[in-house]
Amino acid sequence: MTEASTSTIKRYRPYFHPAEVERLSAKQRGKLSVSREERARQQACALLDAVGMRCGFPRRTIATAQTLYLRFHLFFPYADFHYVEVALTTLYVASKLHDTLKKPRDIILASYALRFPHLVRKGGAGGGHVDMTAVDTQMLEHERRRVLNIERLVLETMCFAFGVAVPFPLVVKFGKKIGLAKDTVQAGWRVAVDAHRTPAPLSYPPHAIALGSLYASALLSSGTTKPHEGKVDDAECKRVISLLGSEGAWEKDYSVSVGDVDEVAHAILDLYITILSTPANDPSLQIFSPSPVSPREQAPSPGINPPAAAPTTNTAFKLPRLWTVQSLTELKIHLRERRPGAVPSWDEFEDDGADADAEGMGRNDMTVRFVWDGPA
Repeated sequence: MTEASTSTIKRYRPYFHPAEVERLSAKQRGKLSVSREERARQQACALLDAVGMRCGFPRRTIATAQTLYLRFHLFFPYADFHYVEVALTTLYVASKLHDTLKKPRDIILASYALRFPHLVRKGGAGGGHVDMTAVDTQMLEHERRRVLNIERLVLETMCFAFGVAVPFPLVVKFGKKIGLAKDTVQAGWRVAVDAHRTPAPLSYPPHAIALGSLYASALLSSGTTKPHEGKVDDAECKRVISLLGSEGAWEKDYSVSVGDVDEVAHAILDLYITILSTPANDPSLQIFSPSPVSPREQAPSPGINPPAAAPTTNTAFKLPRLWTVQSLTELKIHLRERRPGAVPSWDEFEDDGADADAEGMGRNDMTVRFVWDGPA
């Protein structure tokens, strides 16, 4: 066998065109419908948020883990991995990237408090923590090894490029530069948190996510489904919508196009539509699924109700009462009518090598060289 046939080169691509994300996702979702795939994403992102908070990770670590999870499934099928194992692995990798390191064992135990709440001690000095005497150590060790095995695959998807950035400091910086009040900036910051539950960070850099989050928060705080028609009462929201929703010199100042900001806002609106349109009792809205392999426990009997799971509908940005699936859809239509040149669908977009980038991931029978510079 020749050297050429046993080696390949993977060039790091920090971002993919939205059409490429759609194409790669379609290949990995298998028999899942688009809506079921989206619900699976939200289930994983909610778990990452909850476990990250229990671990005491800063928001930058949790957000990076959510983006790494979405990126992972551009290259690896949903059917081949359990979402809990991938989610815990991306949280472990993100903790390394942001120098907020915790051991895989500690992250897994933090997830036990959510996946198996009956293991949590009630009251006393150890209240709120997992009772280690009730944990199956063999299962814990098995999950730890799975996290370490999947870690290599996660690193491959990012070509071992360890430089990461998040939009949160930029939301504050841009808000101050535009002259926004603290409450307005805080609303934009919360929307930026929710933005990492969408594929937008796979396609747009942090400064575009930051501006798109400020724009989306202003739209959602405007109190109308047609904010560009002068029906906004809040003067500050009106100013943000007018600025970031129209072409101008600000695009050069912030090195971003109004189209990119608009697409980030659409991704965020799609997230809220998905969450509002999912029934509260849908299994995908549970942080965990009742498991027959709970530590030292048998599968729950048919007549026994499993522990209540926390819903994933708690977004960082609290939607005003105005917003329903219908009103959010009307807002999206209003924005599309203003800018009809939408991002092309995957079958209209010329392949730029994203499919080739997915080849060879996770294989042990060939040499893969990862490079970070662009093609010569």
